[in-house]
Amino acid sequence: MQPAYGLSLLLTALIAFTLAVSPIIAADEKSQKEKQLKSLQKKIDKLKKTIHVKQDSKSRYTSQLRKIEDKIGKVSNKIRETEKKITQRKAELEKLRKTRKQHQQKLANENEILAEQVYTAYTLGKQEKIKLLFSQRNTEHFQRNLIFYQYFSNARANLIDNVQQSINEILTTESRISLASQALDKNYQTLKSQKVSLKEDSKKRKNIISSLDQQLKKQGGHLKKLVDDANELQNLLDSIEQILVDEPEPELEHRAFADMRGKLAWPVKGKLRQFYGKLKPLSDLRWQGVVIEAPTGRHVKAVSHGRVAFADWLRGLGNLIIIDHGNSYLSLYGHNESLFKTAGEWVEPGDIISSVGSSGGQESPGLYFEIRKKGKPQNPTKWCKSRNQFASG
Repeated sequence: MQPAYGLSLLLTALIAFTLAVSPIIAADEKSQKEKQLKSLQKKIDKLKKTIHVKQDSKSRYTSQLRKIEDKIGKVSNKIRETEKKITQRKAELEKLRKTRKQHQQKLANENEILAEQVYTAYTLGKQEKIKLLFSQRNTEHFQRNLIFYQYFSNARANLIDNVQQSINEILTTESRISLASQALDKNYQTLKSQKVSLKEDSKKRKNIISSLDQQLKKQGGHLKKLVDDANELQNLLDSIEQILVDEPEPELEHRAFADMRGKLAWPVKGKLRQFYGKLKPLSDLRWQGVVIEAPTGRHVKAVSHGRVAFADWLRGLGNLIIIDHGNSYLSLYGHNESLFKTAGEWVEPGDIISSVGSSGGQESPGLYFEIRKKGKPQNPTKWCKSRNQFASG
């Protein structure tokens, strides 16, 4: 065997082996990633249950607030989904009505042409074909008129078929319009019911917050609550850090979070209401993040690529999302109304992760935003520039 021929066979065998093994490796990697995700979600779920038990044991009002705000978040999310369906239904109806109008116009044109042909046929009389043929003495004219009549007759038959088809299309469109209208009416009824539910839940939430406030006033516990809330967050971050240590670092092709200092877009468009490092009222505690004032329901977006490490209710911050950006960098988004991501999900810069709210017992809507490195708070204004905004949505 010649060396070149032997080398060719070896390369062919190697390529064939690679092609055969690649799908197996890919499937194995996918299976491994799924196992890692399930492991992470299991650990996070266990952590959330532990947090809920601890929080609920401290105050029945805290437990009630968590449950009612969780319900409000879910109902608000359902309302947005219903409103989206209503918008889609309206667009569908508009399109169907335009289609119906086109079919009706087409039918009107066809009826007009058909009426002219029927009138012409009537004027020739019942024996129109015989009259047309035998009135010609010239053989050449005779043959030409015979062909012309055949065309005329076929065209009329086709036109009648077209008219019938147009009528059928109109009837089909009418049926679809009726079904779409019924679906739209159903969506409106659902939306009405959801809004009533939201109003009732919001009233309950207000009463719970009032009761909680009265309890704190009696016990002089406002400062203690602030300290406890800060400790709750720190304990959560410590637990998450411990969980993430056990998870393998992702192989990212994205730009490192550390390189994004001063280049990140703000997670939501709004006005800064509370600033990093400023003293909190009636305490010696300082803000470890910022509060961005924004209307309820406005979309909150991830500032950078990462994996959701936590998405649940936490005392003091309400509905909270924490994103792990790798290399011990975390971003936190609190006081949300609804959460759109769950632990373990990957996000890209600008992905919608939640909506602005006032959960955690806040009086007015806004987003609490933090950035941490190795558990230590960073000044968000040093990372996000004032002109950096995601497109609204």
